[in-house]
Amino acid sequence: MCLLGDYLMSTKACDSSLISLMAIDKTTMQDTSPYRHAIYYAPAEHSALAQRGAQWLGRCAQSRRAMQQPQFPAIAPENLRAWTAAATRYGWHATMKAPFTLKPHVEMDAIPEAIRSLAQRKSVFALPPLKLHLKGDYLALVPDASCNALQEFAFDCVRALHPLAKPLSDEQLAQRRRTPLTPSQDAMLVQWGYPFVGDEFQWHMTLTGSLKGLNESQLQNLREAALEWFAPVLNRAVALDAIAWFVEPIAGGDLYEAQRFSLAPA
Repeated sequence: MCLLGDYLMSTKACDSSLISLMAIDKTTMQDTSPYRHAIYYAPAEHSALAQRGAQWLGRCAQSRRAMQQPQFPAIAPENLRAWTAAATRYGWHATMKAPFTLKPHVEMDAIPEAIRSLAQRKSVFALPPLKLHLKGDYLALVPDASCNALQEFAFDCVRALHPLAKPLSDEQLAQRRRTPLTPSQDAMLVQWGYPFVGDEFQWHMTLTGSLKGLNESQLQNLREAALEWFAPVLNRAVALDAIAWFVEPIAGGDLYEAQRFSLAPA
C-alpha cells in the first residue's frame, strides 16, 4: 500500500532545486571503454537515508568520496569492509534499470534525454516503510509491503532505456545463467537484458555482498549492527521523488551518480 501522507523524511534535502547535482564529465569518459549506465533510486545526498547508507558502505556515490564506516563492538572493521565491498562498488541505491552498455553509434546524450522525459511524466509517490531483510545470501532494505506504483515505474524505466542498450552477448547470457533462473526470469533476461524485471522485480537497497561464508554468530552480529545503524530510517515511508543516472566509468570501477532528475509534483 502506497501512502504519501507520512513520507516526509528529509524531503527538504530532496527539493527539485537541488536535482541537478553534478554533470557527467564526458572528457574523462571519452576514450574509456567499456563502461555502463544505470537508472537508480538514490536518496538525496544530505537526507538521513542517504547518509546512513553511504556511511554503512564507506563511500558516497554522489560526492565520490570515501566515508568512515560505523564501528560495532562485535564486528572487526576489516570484516565490515569485506562484507560490504561488493555493495560499496555500486553505491547506495535501489536499481530501477540495471547497468547496461550503450549501443554502438548511440550518443550518450540520449541517456539523460530519455530519463528526463520519463521523470517529467511521473509524479512523486511514497514507498512503504523500509525493513531489514536477508534477501537470499545478502542483507538489504526492502519495502514492508507491495507497491504497484513502484513496480510499474521500475518497468517504465526499463522500457525507456532498453532501446539504447547494447544486447547481451552469448557470453554475458551464459554468465547470468550460472545462477539458476526460472523460465520467467530467463525470458526477461533475453527480452530485457536482466532477469528481474516486471513481475520478477523486487526493489531493494543492498547492504552487503554474499554472506555465504559467515557463521551463524557473525551473521547475527551483522544483522544486529544493521538494525542498530539503520533504526532512524526504518519503519518510515520514503518519498520516491527523483531518479538518478549512474555511471560505471570503466569495467569494474566504482559507480557514481552523474545526474538527478526530479519527478513531477504529486
